[in-house]
Amino acid sequence: MRASESTIEFLTNYYAAMEAKDMARCRGYFTDDMTVTFANAPTLEGADAFVATISGLLEQIETLHHDVIAAWEEDDGVLIFESVATWTLLNGSSLTIPACSVCRMVDGKFSDQQVYVDNAPLFAALEQDQTVEA
Repeated sequence: MRASESTIEFLTNYYAAMEAKDMARCRGYFTDDMTVTFANAPTLEGADAFVATISGLLEQIETLHHDVIAAWEEDDGVLIFESVATWTLLNGSSLTIPACSVCRMVDGKFSDQQVYVDNAPLFAALEQDQTVEA
């Protein structure tokens, strides 16, 4: 079933915290023992591990913006959503990457996220950006 307005608002606020680079607020969206897996990368275990990883990535960019394209939710706490992230690098260039996430929610927080995304273009652009600066 299509996600409720409150779920869309939850996702919008979650991404707003991330985009503001407000890691304390972002941390509040996760259970302590949450897990996150980006495509075929190793699973991050625990909210603090995820926040540390995202924080390190956000330090390498100028801005990040997410658009939630569509979202669906099930009664058993499963949330599926499609998003598009626009990353603006420190050199001013930007790239847009689509993703689809399958999440499990517990007490209104993410307990597991499976993010199906190809971040290779982002990592290549970040590497190139750092090479140009050096």
